[in-house]
Amino acid sequence: MIKLCEDNSEFFNICDKLNSKKLENIRLTQSKLYSLMTAGLFNKNIFTYVSYNNDKMNGCLILIYAIDILGETVLSLLFVWIDVHYPNLHKKFIEVAIDKAKELKIDRICFQTNRDEKVIHRKMGKYGFKKIFSVYEKKVEIKKEVI
Repeated sequence: MIKLCEDNSEFFNICDKLNSKKLENIRLTQSKLYSLMTAGLFNKNIFTYVSYNNDKMNGCLILIYAIDILGETVLSLLFVWIDVHYPNLHKKFIEVAIDKAKELKIDRICFQTNRDEKVIHRKMGKYGFKKIFSVYEKKVEIKKEVI
């Protein structure tokens, strides 16, 4: 059963999921994720959902109510983790996101990722997600002053 997580002690279990081998290139850190979830409890703009089988977490979803660069509201998927033994849970978490968007009267759900585009399309395309934007990045070397 998927439930809204309103107890920050559960946040540590969610942060531990960032240690997964599949997520080794993710730029989101455990401390940043924990800070976002905790702030969301107070600001009511970040919603954390969890699912357990007995006492073992088998999935989590973190949503952010945000305003995009065009000034429009959007519900953003910040982080989704599903235990590989529960593949049908992914669809249920997407349904939770859709229900939350409807509750908040938001007509768009989006997410950013640095994972392989083909994997994302295969995984999320079947739920109606499609690529809208591309992001290009250039690293700029900053020389640190030695004092």
